[in-house]
Amino acid sequence: MNMMLTRLFTPLCFTIMMLVGCIQPSTSPSIQSDDETAIIKSAVTYLNNMDWLPTDENGRQATIQSITVDNRYDLFDSRFEGTRAWLVTFPSDLQRTVEIPQVLVEPKSNEVIGHLLSE
Repeated sequence: MNMMLTRLFTPLCFTIMMLVGCIQPSTSPSIQSDDETAIIKSAVTYLNNMDWLPTDENGRQATIQSITVDNRYDLFDSRFEGTRAWLVTFPSDLQRTVEIPQVLVEPKSNEVIGHLLSE
């Protein structure tokens, strides 16, 4: 009888612990990889050089997505049209009168290749 309870109790505890662990919300902040940090740093540097970045923006909330470059973007060189690039987007802020432009970053070199001004 004691052995039977042990056989039932162990899997039951394991199952409960797994279920509880799966439903707990994550409290750790999202951590950017070194590659993402380098991409965002390129965008932030570019925006600072253009004087388009508010002083309170540090890039921590920026998002990155891989896109195919099209003719909507102001490109430094038209040969980038049709290629893949990282699009760095900064969050909206109701306090700003003008939104931060989106920045295109070339994936191999992490060089900025263009931008899209906000409307």
